[in-house]
Amino acid sequence: MSETWRRLGPAVMPGSDAVALPQALLDGMDPSGPPVLSWSAVDRSVLVLGRAARDPLVNDAALARAGVEVVRRRSGGGPVLWDPGLLSLDVVLPPGHRLADRDLAAAYRWIGEAVAEGLSTLGVPVRVVGLDEAHEAQRRTDPTTVRASRACFGGLSPFEVVGPDDRKVVGLSQVRRRTGSLFQCGVPMDFDAGLLAELLEPDPGEAAALALALDVSAAGLRTWVPHAGHELVIEAVERAIERREGVRLVPDGS
Repeated sequence: MSETWRRLGPAVMPGSDAVALPQALLDGMDPSGPPVLSWSAVDRSVLVLGRAARDPLVNDAALARAGVEVVRRRSGGGPVLWDPGLLSLDVVLPPGHRLADRDLAAAYRWIGEAVAEGLSTLGVPVRVVGLDEAHEAQRRTDPTTVRASRACFGGLSPFEVVGPDDRKVVGLSQVRRRTGSLFQCGVPMDFDAGLLAELLEPDPGEAAALALALDVSAAGLRTWVPHAGHELVIEAVERAIERREGVRLVPDGS
């Protein structure tokens, strides 16, 4: 017998609302209720800063010129340029759910593999990054890796998804609370390394170097599948989750 999950979205909303939504779903999770799967996108670009010990460097002048708002999320990770082409998948699980592994790194496996399987059905030749590969990448100290790691999509974590040239195409993060677990995926259709670098780095020379570093570290899905869009990705990923995890997605309110 399949497990029923509530399905929300896709919804297009202001960046502050889109960032706040998954945390609200986590805070309001019924311990005896079903998991919630939610899709969202933004109607204008925002720079999303993750939880960190100290704030990352940002270029206030460039943010003002581009009209990009800064929004904070509660999950970890580096800055993300959430533009209208980036699709967000959030899955909120109640406490003790079978997919919320106690090992925080291992807990990403199910969602990374499901998203990769779904994207593969669209003709995107992707693969999941293993634990050893991710840890090795995090230990690298060459200038390109160090620069790129300033942004979320510039680094690699276990079970994130990369393309055939090993550039990252899906970023993952999670939040654990007493009310449950939140898994977040960012799936860009395109990846604007130049704008992200400009928003993070006030020095023009260093911004150019950062853009190059990010460009060799991350890419959008349309690099390989030019016709890829939100609806195609949503359908493919949902079908993969349903197949792999034996769940049934039910639209909210039905």
